Amino acid sequence: MVSCSNDEAEKIADEFHTRLVSEDYDYIIENLTDGTTSSAEEWGDFFEIVRGWGKQNNRINTSNYNFKTTNGVTTVKLSYTFETDEFDLMYERLILIDRGDGYKLLTVIMDTDESVVIEGTKNF
Repeated sequence: MVSCSNDEAEKIADEFHTRLVSEDYDYIIENLTDGTTSSAEEWGDFFEIVRGWGKQNNRINTSNYNFKTTNGVTTVKLSYTFETDEFDLMYERLILIDRGDGYKLLTVIMDTDESVVIEGTKNF
């Protein structure tokens, strides 16, 4: 039986956004990321780009949960929109993965073009 929501995945996403706004990047890297697709250095480079956009405002969850389970590994896609000082509207998709020990961030894509975000996460 699969529920139509996943509180654990959303809790991790909320914590990611809170830590992102407070620029607590080390915490995100050490505690919230899966570590299999991106190195700490790659996450750091991503955070420097995001920091350059300025304050993030009006983040809205724009999708229902999208679950996928393969060989006991579950991925969840969560989509958002938000505004920044530099850009009026940004699209964001978080891919979270649970390998049996709780959800972690597998990848995060943010862009002003929604098609880039969709294309970048279609294989998850």
